[in-house]
Amino acid sequence: MKIALVSFGHTDVVLPLFKNLIKQGIEIDLIFCFALNRKSESVLDFTDKEIQTGFLSKSKISELLSAEIKNYLGDIYAVKFFIYYNLKLRSLKNFVLSHRLANELSHYDVIHFNGTNGVLPLLIYLLRKKKLVFTIHDIIAHSGERTRFNFMKKMNDYIIKSKYPLIVQNLSDYEDLRKQNPIIINKFSFIPFGVLDIYREFKDLEKEQISSDLLFFGRISPYKGIEYLIDAIKDLYSKGFNIKTIIAGSGQIYFDDKNFNKLDIMFINKHISNSELVKLIEGTKLIVCPYTDATQSGVVMTAFAFQKPVIATSVGGFKDVIIDGYNGVIVPPKDSKALADAISKLLKDNGLMENISKNTSEFEKEDSDFAWKNISNKLIEVYLNQ
Repeated sequence: MKIALVSFGHTDVVLPLFKNLIKQGIEIDLIFCFALNRKSESVLDFTDKEIQTGFLSKSKISELLSAEIKNYLGDIYAVKFFIYYNLKLRSLKNFVLSHRLANELSHYDVIHFNGTNGVLPLLIYLLRKKKLVFTIHDIIAHSGERTRFNFMKKMNDYIIKSKYPLIVQNLSDYEDLRKQNPIIINKFSFIPFGVLDIYREFKDLEKEQISSDLLFFGRISPYKGIEYLIDAIKDLYSKGFNIKTIIAGSGQIYFDDKNFNKLDIMFINKHISNSELVKLIEGTKLIVCPYTDATQSGVVMTAFAFQKPVIATSVGGFKDVIIDGYNGVIVPPKDSKALADAISKLLKDNGLMENISKNTSEFEKEDSDFAWKNISNKLIEVYLNQ
């Protein structure tokens, strides 16, 4: 059985999955789909490299993959790149390229599409007679990110109703899908992702560490609830609790940042490189996810790779991975007072902080459902049952 794992994003999740599937003896190729106008995504960034459309040569692939990723994988022989002009549905150039990609994919026994994109509908049509598997990361678009025509919702709805197996990575989405689609209940699988250990490869001993009490990192977007974190910090400062906070990530500012200096908030509003991110994580005491809604989040599993405690809201997949008071803290969404109380409690209690930090390593133990070996074996079952 030969598998094609086709990635449209979430490369920090796909790379550990791919590595561990190979460890289980599966014959698998990883195919990254990027575009001339999209040359970066999480741990992959080749914006400074010249590329052409179609499949890239082995020498070019070696140039695009960083030394850290090469070291993590050990061998990159099974990694391929396919480059589109863009990732939009209505493009004649993409139509021709999709035919080329589909022709190559037709030689595999099972094709696993990880993530969705504008070129996917044509690929599904061209490969409709093949065994397909899908992973959808966001079943419902995040608040503040829904488009007028909501193409991705229509795409997701089609995949949900189709004959093809669907993998979701948080328990609430899985349970909702089973309730809403009782006739096709067996096509759904809940297979989470594990600790994103790939980020450990990006430790840079030469870069100076920036210390902080609190860290928020990730793309700036309204559903991330940063305004509630700011209000929580204001509440703590009003009570004489002085803390240093870092908010790091690219995106449009939608919140009031005029008092950041007064509140000792460092705002790094740009793309954060992998090594910069690792330095920020290593230098903080506590990571905060004040999201108003979510599916799953790589932030928690990245924090756990460095044994950092996380305070997160009780939305989406946070509840799947954070056991309140054991390996993190859960607070209600949109509740700045509860968030402030949780921050204060952890920062004041070094013993509690140390215990929670230690417990974050539980997910990497062999008997954990979140261990990559067990995740890989569950996915292999899906492949074999096709």
